[in-house]
Amino acid sequence: MEFSFDKIKGFFSDLKGKGSEYAGLAADKTKDAARLAKATVELNGEKEALKRSFVELGKAYYEEHRGSAEGLFAQLCEEVDAVSARIEALQAEIGSLKGSFKPSPPADFEEVVAAGEEPSEPDIEVELVEEPADAE
Repeated sequence: MEFSFDKIKGFFSDLKGKGSEYAGLAADKTKDAARLAKATVELNGEKEALKRSFVELGKAYYEEHRGSAEGLFAQLCEEVDAVSARIEALQAEIGSLKGSFKPSPPADFEEVVAAGEEPSEPDIEVELVEEPADAE
């Protein structure tokens, strides 16, 4: 096996070229991945903006035409009315349930102690009678 400085120099030169090529490809892929992520975030933001616009359009139509809507719009307005009624009923129920959790006024110590005691039983009287001892 013959040792040649030119061959080693050529090998490292090729290696350097391939390393630079792969580094360039990696950098391009990283840029593409970053752009993909940014575009995805922008797309999701635009979709949310579209949803908000449709909601506002629907609200505006409902407010202006709820009593005179026809066809599918009448059905949708009725659904909105039904859901609104259920929401109001649930809000009223929640309000009354929250009211039941209000703290009661502080209790008097004597009342608490008296409430915790068992009812008293009538006193039992025991009579001790001493009998004389038998004289033997």
